[in-house]
Amino acid sequence: KKVQVTIGVPFYMGKTEVTNAQFHKFIEATGYDGNDDRCPDPDVAPDSENDLYLRHWHGKSIMPSGDDHPVVWVNWKNTKAFCKWAGLALPSEAQWEYACRAGTTTPYYFGEDQDEFAGYGWSNTSKEFHAHSVASKLPNDWGLYDMLGNVWEWVEDDYVSDEFIYQHLEVEALLPFSKPPTDGSARLADKLTKALRGGSWHTHEVVCRSSTRYNLGPFNAAADIGFCVMLPPDN
Repeated sequence: KKVQVTIGVPFYMGKTEVTNAQFHKFIEATGYDGNDDRCPDPDVAPDSENDLYLRHWHGKSIMPSGDDHPVVWVNWKNTKAFCKWAGLALPSEAQWEYACRAGTTTPYYFGEDQDEFAGYGWSNTSKEFHAHSVASKLPNDWGLYDMLGNVWEWVEDDYVSDEFIYQHLEVEALLPFSKPPTDGSARLADKLTKALRGGSWHTHEVVCRSSTRYNLGPFNAAADIGFCVMLPPDN
């Protein structure tokens, strides 16, 4: 279901996904080791084969660890720790999509022609199955890079499947609960998973659209998941 949202307060969005170099500065400054934000499963001990945190930094992943590559193998909790240190925030879904679209209403911020995707983002059709240096493709009209493709980006919101809700709810009085905020703020509904946006090097171009949503638990991480940040309006 489409919901009309009004972004009434301006905000600054990071031009690229957060890089390995930027995340490394955070670790050097704070000594953050991710231990308090790892999966609560007692069988997943730090530095075990099942520990997902920064696997590409520890030689357990083929993902690049170069300074200008997006940091991956970070869960939602890790991104929140970075944001707290940096005085930044994860965008809400509405803010992310607003920034991604850059005033467009087409499936991609460059238009409707899927064949043009290779000039703007990294998907699995590139046949290079790993993350790539940020800003190595064309930006959207607002100068933001890799909003589609390269890596999925965590956002602030809990994930709520509107399609499922609207198809299955029978009580009209409950419908307002299912609707997201219309002021651009994050939807926090005590759900078990968090939303991700934008697609990645691991997904096909048809997935890397401005409207595409995905979800994962906040303690999970993957080789194609990173994040972008924004400067909160009150800063």
